[in-house]
Amino acid sequence: PSSHMVRLSLRSSRPHGDRAPSRGTQPSGGPPASAAPMDSSSQSPPAGGDPSEDGAAAELPRLTVTQVEQMKVEARVADIYRVLFDAAPNAKSVMLELWRDQHVEYLTKGLRHLAPSFHVLDANRPWLCYWMVHGLAVLDETLDDDLENDIVDFLSRCQ
Repeated sequence: PSSHMVRLSLRSSRPHGDRAPSRGTQPSGGPPASAAPMDSSSQSPPAGGDPSEDGAAAELPRLTVTQVEQMKVEARVADIYRVLFDAAPNAKSVMLELWRDQHVEYLTKGLRHLAPSFHVLDANRPWLCYWMVHGLAVLDETLDDDLENDIVDFLSRCQ
């Protein structure tokens, strides 16, 4: 029997314009269904007043940058689900690969931006700090003393 290994990445060779956003799952329990791509740049802003005044159909509101980015992420995740859904059950465990070193580097870099020189206090920064430290703990990584002190200092300034 031949074994096939598929390496999954959040990057795709397809341009984002070719992606279709996810709209939930199919009734059969299969991979998420896709809808036509939506591009906020081609949509006009919402019309004012009652659309029935001139008999024109109501225009859709313009998508925000956040909504467009969310749709791109959903499309990438849907692509991954489709690949995994079609894979043989015994192949799924070898198809996924955690790039541990890159994860540790990413989390550590994020924590270093919380150092004492970081003065802007955003409401979500303590949660980001928590999740980055948690991710490192799950990966069984330890923090160096300087970084640990910077995190404690940052969190104490958030109170």
